[in-house]
Amino acid sequence: REPKSRRRRRRSCRRSNHAHAMSTSAVMQAIARPCVHARVAPRTQNKAVARRTVVAAVSEPEAAAADADGEKKTRRRFPRKNITVQEDQVVVGASFTGKVKRIQDYGCFVDFGAKTDGLVHISELQAGFVDKVSEVVSEDQEVKVWIKEIKDNKISLTMKQPPTEEELAAAKSEQEAKFAARQAYKKAQDVKSQAVKALKKGQKIEGEVKSIQPFGAFVEVAEGVEGLVHITELSDDFNVNVEDFCKVGEKVTVTVIGIEGAKVKLSMKEKLDLSEMNAEAQSVVDNSASALEYAFKKKGISADMFPKGSAAAAAPAPAAEAPKQAAPAAAAAAA
Repeated sequence: REPKSRRRRRRSCRRSNHAHAMSTSAVMQAIARPCVHARVAPRTQNKAVARRTVVAAVSEPEAAAADADGEKKTRRRFPRKNITVQEDQVVVGASFTGKVKRIQDYGCFVDFGAKTDGLVHISELQAGFVDKVSEVVSEDQEVKVWIKEIKDNKISLTMKQPPTEEELAAAKSEQEAKFAARQAYKKAQDVKSQAVKALKKGQKIEGEVKSIQPFGAFVEVAEGVEGLVHITELSDDFNVNVEDFCKVGEKVTVTVIGIEGAKVKLSMKEKLDLSEMNAEAQSVVDNSASALEYAFKKKGISADMFPKGSAAAAAPAPAAEAPKQAAPAAAAAAA
């Protein structure tokens, strides 16, 4: 029979070889679930010593299966999405009925059956201003949406119903009418500008009174050009009434007193022409006449109206100056 000590050595060698062959994961699990075995040491003083040993409780195939189960548990599983809309049906302008899945500050995501959920921006929830998305929609609410744009596999939706063909045609015709009105207004302004440039300051024009206001009257001086006759340019009097001087539709003669851009200032007062007065004065007065003589003649004063004594008293004055001029000559001769 084989000695007992040799059998113990053979068993310990088999245990060590088996422990080295195990994988790291198996060893860790074995440490987590230890088993206690009693190993009988050689008899010493007729006493058996029990020692605690940690051995592997599972084999290598069992450890691999446990690792696979752990990986499966850590994975996050999402519910499978029910796709009812094919990719060829996802085009701009198509309408679908979907359900609101998530709400954000900038909009909400709607699942309408496609592979990718669409975003309804806060500005596309309804017509007008929207303060909060939650005030318009809520989660799991069914809404009708239209595809507005598709870019980089991102779908933009809108809850505003797009206009029909009739509405588009009406909007187009309205836009064309506005454009034609702007062109006509621009043409009229060009004609008015050319007519204003033809006016000169001081020019007298006959025009028609178009309207009367508390501050004055508007008179048409050219085609499409109206000038203002301010109430102060109607008369030199105070607290006058505009209707006392002109009526709507009446023909009046006005004078251009100022032009500022497209604004024309007019006057109905008779202005004194100083140039004509100067010409008249030059024709009446001789070249040697002074302004004082002209004033006397305008008042009817002449030299015959003054007494002759005054003229005689004034005559000797030049003779009196002769001795004064001779005095310096006599002094020079005496020297």
